[in-house]
Amino acid sequence: MGEVISLRWYRERRDPASAALGRLDRAVSRLDPLVRERAGALTLTIERELLVIARAVADGSPERAADRAERLAGILEHPAASG
Repeated sequence: MGEVISLRWYRERRDPASAALGRLDRAVSRLDPLVRERAGALTLTIERELLVIARAVADGSPERAADRAERLAGILEHPAASG
């Protein structure tokens, strides 16, 4: 029997920076509608977290930015976050 290999796993192991950018892109896609629906009503904590994500991108740290963006998206997607 052959072994099943995930192409996504293979690509992530081969090029971690590219994998981090993919994670960041997916996290931002989740965050975008969540932030837009709160336009004008973002808490200081959310604004601060968005700035930290932007700084991580500017610093060339896509993995750190992806971690923070995924975490923030998870928080904002939770039913309790809708107010």
